[in-house]
Amino acid sequence: MTTKDFTLGMKTERMTDIALAFKQTGAILAAIELELFTHIARGAGTLGEIAAALNMDEEKADRLLTACKSIKLVREVNGRHENFSDVERYLVKDSKTYFGDYLDYMAHRDYGAWEHIATNLTAVAETNEDDDRTYLSLMQDPEKAREFTVAGYEASIGLGHKLAKEFDFSQFDRWLDLGGGSGCYAIAACERQQGFKVTVLDQANVIAIAREFIDKHGLADRIDTKPGDFFGDAYPTGYDLASYITPLQGYMPDKVIACLTKARDALKPGGTILVVDYMLKDDKTGPIDPAFVNLFGVREGRYLGRVNTGAEWCEFMKDAGFVDAEYRWFTPHQLGLITARKPG
Repeated sequence: MTTKDFTLGMKTERMTDIALAFKQTGAILAAIELELFTHIARGAGTLGEIAAALNMDEEKADRLLTACKSIKLVREVNGRHENFSDVERYLVKDSKTYFGDYLDYMAHRDYGAWEHIATNLTAVAETNEDDDRTYLSLMQDPEKAREFTVAGYEASIGLGHKLAKEFDFSQFDRWLDLGGGSGCYAIAACERQQGFKVTVLDQANVIAIAREFIDKHGLADRIDTKPGDFFGDAYPTGYDLASYITPLQGYMPDKVIACLTKARDALKPGGTILVVDYMLKDDKTGPIDPAFVNLFGVREGRYLGRVNTGAEWCEFMKDAGFVDAEYRWFTPHQLGLITARKPG
């Protein structure tokens, strides 16, 4: 039986909402840059108070507030404005889980490129060599590495605590966090669970920033760092857990399998591989964010990464020499969690 088309009877509103969603992007980025949500959290509630805090006249402040109210970022209660709870948690600078700078960084970095999706898909690639848009090349610049790594910490420390609550790190003694970035996942896990030690491996300029975060949390005795990249020298060995937490969507399957194989060699017999990454449903009907990341992985005809299904991840694990591969949703709108075991 054919399922009824849910768009039957609709007019142009759905097409307009999709095609002009960039207006919402502009509004939320302006509010982040002007620290609207932070000013509200600190007590500016009336239009006059907010305008004064933003250093603009009330007409302009009212227009920004109206836009933010229309997309459910802010609401007005008894004449005073307040943030919605998720905005209060993630877009107020005083919050420990603030990641407004990350959204600002990512949106400004990638926004213009989204105008050229059709060209990206139809262009014929002249080369398959890495260029300055790839992670490895970008991280050779110390300033860009700092900007990316700090923004990544802000965006991911909350996710790190979620992982530490849901994945039992205490069953392991030595953990190799590959592409560990700011060290946020190791930091969160070590703060919540005792006993094990971690090595964070990443690009040298990234590791320099990771050490700052590790020292700030007083965890230098449990988390050490090692500069390196996925495709260089062999990884250090002797670990019973190895992980790739969100970097592998930047590579095509052949390179993913190569990374997994190197991780297997770093593990003791019976050791565990943990992957957290963007993941598609097995029927590839979403989720939306991974689908867009996957689409954005083609630039000027070149493949700069791919988002995979859980079933595909399990096949990659098998090809890399692992057994007992399993997958589940970690964040159902975005990330999957995949584990497997080195035979032992």
